[in-house]
This record gives sequence, structure tokens and C-alpha cells, in this order.
Amino acid sequence: MPIPVQKGGSRKPASLMEKSKRFSLDPTLQRWLIVVGTVFILTLILMTVLIPGRVEMEVGQPSRYDIEAPRDIVDRPSTERLKEEAGREAIKEANLSQANYDISPAASISAEDRVDLIFDTIDKQRAAVETWKEESAGNFDNRVKSLIPEIVRKIESDFGVKISQKTVDALLRLSDEEFRAARISAKQTAGSIMREVRISKETLDAAKKQAEDAVEAEPFPEELKTALLEIVNEQISPNLVLNPGKVEKARESAEKQVKPVMILRGQTIIRRGEIATPDHIDILHDLGLLSLTFDALTLGSIIIMIAILMLGMGIYLYLHRRDIFQETKSLLILGTVTVLTVFLIAVISSIPWDGASFLVPVSLGTMLIAILVDSQLSLLAGVVLGVLAGIVSGGSLASAIIAILSGISGTFAVTRISERSDLMRAGMIVGAATACVIAAAGPLTRNPEVSRMWYLGIVNGVLSTVITIGLLPFFENIFRVTTPIKLLELSNPNQPLLRRLLLEAPGTYHHSIIVGNLAEAAAEVIGADSLLVRVAAYYHDVGKTKRPYFFVENQLMQDNPHDKLAPTLSTLIITSHIKDGVDMASRSGLPESVINIIREHHGTTLVPYFYHKATESAKEELVDEKEFRYVGPKPQTTESAIVMLADSVEAAVRSLSRPTPGRIEGLIRKIIKERLQDGQFDECDLTLKDLDAVANAFVRVLSGIYHPRIEYPDVVQKDADTKKAQGS
Repeated sequence: MPIPVQKGGSRKPASLMEKSKRFSLDPTLQRWLIVVGTVFILTLILMTVLIPGRVEMEVGQPSRYDIEAPRDIVDRPSTERLKEEAGREAIKEANLSQANYDISPAASISAEDRVDLIFDTIDKQRAAVETWKEESAGNFDNRVKSLIPEIVRKIESDFGVKISQKTVDALLRLSDEEFRAARISAKQTAGSIMREVRISKETLDAAKKQAEDAVEAEPFPEELKTALLEIVNEQISPNLVLNPGKVEKARESAEKQVKPVMILRGQTIIRRGEIATPDHIDILHDLGLLSLTFDALTLGSIIIMIAILMLGMGIYLYLHRRDIFQETKSLLILGTVTVLTVFLIAVISSIPWDGASFLVPVSLGTMLIAILVDSQLSLLAGVVLGVLAGIVSGGSLASAIIAILSGISGTFAVTRISERSDLMRAGMIVGAATACVIAAAGPLTRNPEVSRMWYLGIVNGVLSTVITIGLLPFFENIFRVTTPIKLLELSNPNQPLLRRLLLEAPGTYHHSIIVGNLAEAAAEVIGADSLLVRVAAYYHDVGKTKRPYFFVENQLMQDNPHDKLAPTLSTLIITSHIKDGVDMASRSGLPESVINIIREHHGTTLVPYFYHKATESAKEELVDEKEFRYVGPKPQTTESAIVMLADSVEAAVRSLSRPTPGRIEGLIRKIIKERLQDGQFDECDLTLKDLDAVANAFVRVLSGIYHPRIEYPDVVQKDADTKKAQGS
């Protein structure tokens, strides 16, 4: 049954990790992931089983037999070597072809930048030259001549360009307008030549001739043209760079022209005794003789078959068991059991023996599903697992039918299981049923050898049961599943918490036993989980062991400590047994369903005795009723509500001075009415019809406990003798 969600009460704000866990995956997405993961793993298992025998060989090992190609295939190692050689040759030829070289855009930009830098360096000195021209005309030429070598050295050191002193001298003596025009002309000429003309070592002279013609066409004096031509020629250099794309295309084209080397069907790949080389291993791998490859048709068939089987189970759950369909944990258990069972089927079927198929433990899966999830669902799971067992066994119809019937017998064998030892009885039932099916399968398949293996059915049943007993505790702990077996174990009085309750709070223990009987009877009449309510009732007041003498049933003949305490403090002590009980149950590893009932069995009810005591003490002052209520939450399930009512009713009836059947029934119905009016059942599925049935069950049980008793004769005689003696 679903675990109820805790509501109400004070809570700490959820941490970032808790929020991320809560919202990391949508429940619908989780369910889809479980389905897809199950189909994927089952596909892998079936692929692994159905793959034919592989060739075991490694590089450097001699072959134990001749291996021939089962089909035509390209000799990939030889073909790749030919393509690699053709590609290398194509790259060499591409490097030698000028058609694969392009003009570098950076070359023209670099040439123009260097021209600008040369003119900038000269222009910085022209201002000084103009000043000298005005100051001393006679000494002007000498001063200019002394400046020119310095400019030449600076240009060479800064830009790596060697120009003559005559060129510098000619540019220094130009006017601003002439200097500007010379700069533009030199920059444009150098840039256009480097940008538009393909220049290699062989065509360098021709490019410089083009530059000379361009300068000669300018309307400058001859001296200035000579200077400009020298600067421009220094910028003219090879401007071609190899285009990687063209080289790659040439390589690809050459490789495409290589014809593949073929290995024909029947051709010997490696002979017996021959040492395996990497080429041999690659060819065997391509043939599928070394790798776990599978042809697309068979792979698709496996996926379709598994998908149809899973879809059938999904449709059944959606139509008839929507609660399981919408519960992620149940689907995860179902998927895990299915995968585990199919894996064991695959392992056992791989045994090279004719009787191995009769040992496949399909009943293991159906018993686990019946115990952990639902018995009706396990019937359908038996059919699904039986079909998969038949596929794994090589498509044998007889193996599939035997597996299906064995699985179905496992479902019926565990329908009424009360303890783990009953699983052995279930194993014998499964074994006997499987043995009968195997014996009957012989005449039907006209194969008497099958009937002779009837004893394998018994082995199958015992094997499945042993594995089930071993796996069940793991599933209970990992998935936090509360199985009937787990609940029955918890009801043992020797359980640590119950033992402690008996020794430290005997009155509470006795009260819990009666509450368990009441709750179980009520749960049975309305169809609730009677075993769960009985076990939860045993533990519902376990928190009282922390302060047992503060509860009246444990005080015996002692003074009541609450007489010396304020009503609010007494209320705090009384209500704290809920939190103490939840903490103790959590530390002891009790199931969540039991812990939830411990948490909810008082709901948000009022502690009436101390509330009235506080009201009387306060006189005219107002008393906040909230301070005298349990923190809750209210019962979230029918089982929690039943335990709440059983607890309240037992305590109230025990306080009656003369518990006649009429008075018992009146008190029971009064308490139920009060809880109903207080809204304690607003968050669970308990109906008015259920409440009436619960009341009748309580009356029946409590009337049996508090039935009228007659006085024994010896007691009557002693009383008569005593009266006579007093009268005399």
C-alpha cells in the first residue's frame, strides 16, 4: 500500500539538496526511465545470450584452426594503407602546384604598413629640416647630410628595410604637399602589386618591373621617382601561401580513386598455426567474429518483442492497478525483479546441457512480485517471464509453457504466507507442479527424454525458493517495502522495542496488545490492512518507555507525578511520547508505514484532562486550546484512523466503573462522534459506513473482554462465614 505523506506539524525548511532531490525528476519521467531502462537491459541480456560463438584470438597468438570469411568484405587494413599512400603522394604534388597557392591578404597590408612607417620616420625629421632652412641657409646642406645616415639606420633597425641616403635626402627636401603625394603613391603602388599580382620567387623580378612601370607613370620628378621606386621595391616579396583546403581536397580525391581490396566469401583469413597480426584481428572484427555485433533484423525483433511484453504489463497496470502504475517504487521493484530473473534464466540456459532449460527460475520472479508488489500482477509477470525464458532457450515452445506454468504455481504458492518458513512449503508446491508439467510435456512433444527429467522440476522449485528467501530481505531493506513476513517478524514479543515496552512500561504494553486486537478486528470488517494495524498498534505507544511513570497505566500504586506539575508542562510530557516513539522506531529500522501510524495515531486531538485542569486553574483568564493539542498530523490513511480510534476507545472503556455492553457501546460511539466532529478523519478515506462497522467491531471485542463474571463458590462461602462471625 502507498506510504502516506506526512502533513502538518512544524518542520525545518527543506535544504537545497532535499529540494534538488525532490524536484530533480518528475514522477512521470522517472517511470519512463524505469521502463526504458528495463527494456534496454533486457535487450542486452537477450543479445548476449543469442549471439553465436565467437573466435577467441589475440595479436601474437597462433590460430587453432583455419578461419574463412563467411561473406564478402572489404580488406580494411590493406585498403586503408593504399589510401594513406595515395594521400601522401597527393599532398606532395599539391605542395608543388602553384594552383594550390593563394595570395595572402596579410602581405599587402604588411607592405602598406611598412611604407607608412618609413614615411612617418622621415616626416618626423622634416620639421627640423624646415627649421634649419630658416635659421641658417649657408649651413643647411651640411646639417641635412649629417641627419640622413641616422634616419637610414633607424629605418633599417626598426623595420628591416634598407634604403639609400639619396632616397632619404630627396624625401626630406620635399614640400608638405609633395611629401603627402609621394607617400600616397608609394603606399598604393606597393599595396596593389602585393594584393593583385601572384608573386613567387620565379616571378619576383616581373612584379618589381610592374612596380617600376607604375611609378614611372606618376607625374613626379625623376629624382623622386627613383626614391619612390626604391621604397616600393623593398616591399615587393613572394605573397603566395598554401591553401589547406585545396590540399585536403586533392588528398580526398586521390583516396577516393583507390579501389578497395576485397576479401571474398570462403577466402581463408588465417590458417591453422599462423601467428595473428593486427590486420588479421581487424578483419575478424569487421566480419563480426570477434565483436558482439548483431544483425539489425534480429536486434529489432528482440526490441519489438520486449516492448510488446512490457506494453502489455503497462496496459494491465493502467487499466486495473492504477495505484501501482503511478508509484515509482513499485515499478522499480517490478523492473528489478524482471531483469534479475531474466539474467538468472540466461545464466542457467547457457549451461551446455539439455536439462538446463527446465531449471530456469521463473517462479522466483513471480514469488518476489507477489510478495513485494501484487499477487495478481505476478500472474501476468509469469506469462511474460515464461515467454522470455522460451526465447532464451532457443525458441522452444515446450520450455516456454513449462516456465509459464511454473511461474503461475509460484504465485499461488505464496498467496497465504505468514512467515519465512512457509516459503519452503511454497517451494515444494512449485517443485511438484513443475515436475508434473515436465512429465506431461514428454508425451505432448513426443519426446520421452523430457518426461525422464521430471525430477528437475523439484530442483527448480527448491532452487527458486532458496534464492527468494535470500533476496527478500535485500528488497525489503533497499526499497523499504513492508511485506507481511516483515510485519509478522515485528509482532514477535522478543523484538527489542516490544521487549523494552514489556519490561519498562507493562501497563502500556498490555494496553497496546488490546489496542492491537481491537484495530485488527476493525480493519478486517472494512477491508483495511489488518496485519499492519495490529503490528502498528503494538508499537504505537513505544515512546512512553522514555518516561513510563508519567502515564497512568504504568503508575500502579505510586503517586501521580502530574499532581505537582503545571498543566502545560504535563501536556508537553504527554504529547512528547509521539516524537519519542517516532525517533525510537526510526532508529530501530521499523517500516515507514508503522512509523507513520505512530506519528498520526493521536492526530491533532486535545489532551482533555489537562486542558480542563488548566481552565479551572486559570479562572477568568483565557486558555489557548492549541497548547493542549497534539502536533499531528491527522491520520492520512484508514489504518492510522483505526489505530487512533482503538487507542481512544480502549483507554476510555478501561476507565468505566461498570462496563456493561450498553455503556461500552454508548461510550464507543460517543468517542467516534467526537473524533469525527473534531475533523480528525478529514485527510483519510474513512467513510461513515466504515465508522459504523468499526464501532460494531469494537463493541464485539470489548464486550468479550469485559463480560460479566460470576463469583466462585469458595469465595461466596468465605464471605458468608465472615458475616456470621461478625454477626455473632
